[in-house]
Amino acid sequence: MKRRTRQVTRMPFPISTFTVAPDSRTLVFVTSEPSATTQVPVVYSIQEDGRRLTRITSGGAPQGDGEGGPGGGGFGGGIADLSVSRDGRTLFFRERDGIYSIALGAGAGSGAAAAAGRGPASGGGESARRRITFNVRVKVDRPAEWAEMFGDAWRTMKYRFYDPAMHGMDWDAAKAKYEPLVQFVGDRQELLNIINEMIGELNASHTGAAPPPRGFGGAGSTGNLGIELESDKAAGRYKVTYIYENGPADKDWVKVNVGDYLIAIGGKEVKAGDEYWELMNDRLNRKVEVTFNNKPAAEGAWKTRIEAINSGAYSGLRYDRWVKERRQRVDELSGGRIGYLHIQAMNPPSLRKFEKEIREFRNKEALIIDQRWNGGGNIEQELLALLVQRQYQIWQPRGVEASGRPFAGYFGPKVVLQNWRSASNAEMFPAGFRALGLGKVIGTPTMGAVIGTGSYSLVDGSTVRTPGVGVYLADAKHTNMENYGVQPDIRVDNLPEHNLAGRDRQLEVAVEELLKELGGPKRNIASKDQQ
Repeated sequence: MKRRTRQVTRMPFPISTFTVAPDSRTLVFVTSEPSATTQVPVVYSIQEDGRRLTRITSGGAPQGDGEGGPGGGGFGGGIADLSVSRDGRTLFFRERDGIYSIALGAGAGSGAAAAAGRGPASGGGESARRRITFNVRVKVDRPAEWAEMFGDAWRTMKYRFYDPAMHGMDWDAAKAKYEPLVQFVGDRQELLNIINEMIGELNASHTGAAPPPRGFGGAGSTGNLGIELESDKAAGRYKVTYIYENGPADKDWVKVNVGDYLIAIGGKEVKAGDEYWELMNDRLNRKVEVTFNNKPAAEGAWKTRIEAINSGAYSGLRYDRWVKERRQRVDELSGGRIGYLHIQAMNPPSLRKFEKEIREFRNKEALIIDQRWNGGGNIEQELLALLVQRQYQIWQPRGVEASGRPFAGYFGPKVVLQNWRSASNAEMFPAGFRALGLGKVIGTPTMGAVIGTGSYSLVDGSTVRTPGVGVYLADAKHTNMENYGVQPDIRVDNLPEHNLAGRDRQLEVAVEELLKELGGPKRNIASKDQQ
């Protein structure tokens, strides 16, 4: 199998779904491509030998600022359920709540077409797609459907929940308690409320019933300029107090500085106290005309155009600022001796960022690994595999700094920061960090939501989360981490007065502990000439 397998597509973005045409030689697949500030799904066809890549059609942008409804964007997810007609001439697919058809040129099932040109991707003009309209009348017995959904939810928890003892709950008794309520249900949400009340008796995380995903059609989309504004009541204007690094206002061609005043947005004057966000709602143009001045008056003001970003991108800029401020604080408190990095989530992008940053901080004497506010994922093994490595050599090229081996590792003292919002895999990580003797854990106890979960679909598309994997410490008692979490070695709370004063006591204590551990002179693996 390995010798006969070859890669057919080489696209810059992931492929979300594909189908094989009746000729068994043509593949039709969905990927995604950037469009303005978002990704849109795109359909291509390609021959089995990797030739004749042809763009067929593209889909619409995701609905709202985030994900859409079923198949609402992401990695080409807006188009799904591909099907090619028997003669290979027509492609059928679903996009959101519609079914469409589009011509496949000479036909994917035509031998002549398959043997035609062998060149690279052909652009050509996209064929017009046609929405297929039809009416289907379905009579649904709602009470019977809801009774079936309740029974399925109860049953899937009974046979899929990780603990056969059901956390000490008599699951048959739970059914007898809640099932009589189903006959009084008036809509689906009431049913899901009852199911969730029943599942709540298990006192377990990563559980719950939810309705089918819905799009955000009709919801407003508010743009952001990538700046922070503060009302200057004396001047009667909003003043720019911060410009986000790498944000839409942080461009060479955007003339704005901290201390400037906002005069107008889109030609409409803005005064202190005005709800200027309304001027950023549902704009047709990506770029917004913004008027600034270095004084709170219209005279002498200038206009600039800023490409507004959505709320997700704005949250990313705020996060980057938060990390940057803590890294600067660690540098100040430690005199540049201690490095700082934050793990935002337990996902592949965060892992790649972690690998990059520990290489950047390899010459720091100590390291703070902050994973507060991390909701989990599944990369704790990869993180610990990097941190558990021991240095065995130092490479010293002539004229440049030395580097330890293995290169992708950190070998100095380190601590982990956690808090009550460190959850799931972000609890397995500090537990493993301490069990492997890598350092101390500082902060507050974690959430105690440590369990491996999946999902089960009900008849109407609703889902029930079904945690089927328990996580236990490798101690003598095999302590169950669910509802237990990770207790810190040094407990530190960030109290309201600390937050109001702009202090991060957990971070300060982490620096103090590492400086104690460093004790003596600075560690430096560079050569004498470089020192």
